[in-house]
This record gives sequence, structure tokens and C-alpha cells, in this order.
Amino acid sequence: MLYSLFWKIPALILFLLLFGKSPEGKAALLEGAVFRPARDFPALALCFPVLLLSGYLVSFLAAFSGFPPFPVPFPAGALAWAVVVLASLSTGYLEEAYFRIFLPAQCAFLGRFAGFWFPILLFGLCHAYEGLWGFINAFLAGFFLSLAYRKTLSLHGIALAHGFYNISVYLMAALDSLWK
Repeated sequence: MLYSLFWKIPALILFLLLFGKSPEGKAALLEGAVFRPARDFPALALCFPVLLLSGYLVSFLAAFSGFPPFPVPFPAGALAWAVVVLASLSTGYLEEAYFRIFLPAQCAFLGRFAGFWFPILLFGLCHAYEGLWGFINAFLAGFFLSLAYRKTLSLHGIALAHGFYNISVYLMAALDSLWK
């Protein structure tokens, strides 16, 4: 919980403040930050199931590959679950604001193709500590979330889908520990 309170949330605030200083950044953040149910709920309803399906497909393939997936700890107790929820939601917002709004705007000089793919590749590489399958899962998720953001301009929808996906990973670890 301390990690979320003293790193993720301040990092998100600092990022939003710094990015919001440029006219382009301010316009992009304002467009994405305004909660619009007509675009945010459909984006969430579309992205969350796709993230679940791709994540579970990658986990299934990892089980047969010889390269096991990254182990996820089992949260025990109400405080641990509160930390999981806070960390997952703050991670969703931090990563989606950075990788779907800020970084593509900064990479515009690379051209449409590279400006689209570089943030996705970097998102995957930032999850490489989870191993090959973590990289593949993040790369696929980054691709889909980038497409969803471009289509809907919904930061809330994709950030909540990302956060709920992260929570579901811990939920599956908890259920797995009960089955053993």
C-alpha cells in the first residue's frame, strides 16, 4: 500500500502536471480526462473482456511452453486486497495515461507507424521482468488498448479495464491457491 501511496499516485500526479504544461499535452489530457459515460463505459465493456481473453490465452500457452508464467502472489486478508485494488487502479491510470496519451504524442515526430508501435513495444518491454510471456501479454494488451484509445479517446475506459484486469490476475491467483 505504501508503494501505491508514495510512488504510483504521486508519479501519476507529477506526470499529469508536467504533461499538462504543454498545449498539446493539456488538450490531450483534457480530452481523455473528462468522464463521458457514452464513450467510457463501452470502452471498458470492450477492453476488459478482451484483456481477460488475451491474458488467459497467453497463460494457457505459457503452461505448455516450458517457460512458466510469472508467479502472482496470493493476497491474504482485507488489507492485502485493499492494496491490490488501489495499486491495480493507480497502475491502470498511470500506465494508460503515459503509454496511450503522453508517449504517442511525444513520438509523433517518428511518423504514424513508428509513433504507434514504439509505445506498444516499450509497454511490452516494461513488463519483461515477468518473463517472455509477460512481455507477450503486455505487448498484445498494449496493442489492443492503443487501438481502443485511438478509437474512443477514453482514458477512463481503458485505465479501468487495465486496473480491473490486474485485479482479476490476483483474484485468479487467490482462487488457484484455494484449489490446491
